[in-house]
Amino acid sequence: MKRWAIGGAVVLAVAAGGLWWAWNSLDFVVKAAIEHFGPRVLGVPVAVREVRISTADGRGTIRGLEVGNPPGYSAPRALRAGTITASVDPATLAADVVVIRDILVDAPEIAYELRGGGNNLDAIRRNVERYVKEAGGEPAGKPGAGGRAKGRRYLIGRITIREARVTMTNPLLKGGGISFKLADIDLRDVGKRSGGATAAEAASVVAGAIVSRVAQSVLTNVDALRKGGVEGALDALRGLIR
Repeated sequence: MKRWAIGGAVVLAVAAGGLWWAWNSLDFVVKAAIEHFGPRVLGVPVAVREVRISTADGRGTIRGLEVGNPPGYSAPRALRAGTITASVDPATLAADVVVIRDILVDAPEIAYELRGGGNNLDAIRRNVERYVKEAGGEPAGKPGAGGRAKGRRYLIGRITIREARVTMTNPLLKGGGISFKLADIDLRDVGKRSGGATAAEAASVVAGAIVSRVAQSVLTNVDALRKGGVEGALDALRGLIR
């Protein structure tokens, strides 16, 4: 009996130590999670330079996020965000549904690479939707398309992407091209209607919004860019934005 008691005490001590380490190492845990699950969801390489999270007030900062490009595209990356800040309700960190008050992606650099009849951002969006379907969830804009995906869920009050800069390019330009500012993206109450969204479902919503906004901005900016004296770059992209 004593042996069982000692064994149980050891197990509890190890478990408590593990929980203490996880709680006090959230920076490492979140960074590792992003770099591990990000490529599985997006279908491209994902790297993060630094993560800082305060368990006291739920404020967090991600620095140096880089999202790679799908195979066949020449730009070094699809997106680079210098700073992403978020505010989480600390009381929900261990709950099944985590409440994120807001996420702000500040001044990201986006490469919109056109190739044949498609583009890199749309390829990433399709990767995310495929992952969501395989997990049993619902892709962005398709309520009721699937079941309820397993895993921790999130209620996100607001997602803002501001001051984004887009470079429109094609493989011949090898990452160079036409740059323009993207109108800010403001998403509200992500996951509210379904009682919480998985990380992949939330990523699907964001990816869909970015693709839609970039496509609108391309159509809006082509004439202005042509008038601005960038005919050579436009010639290189001719026929790819139809």
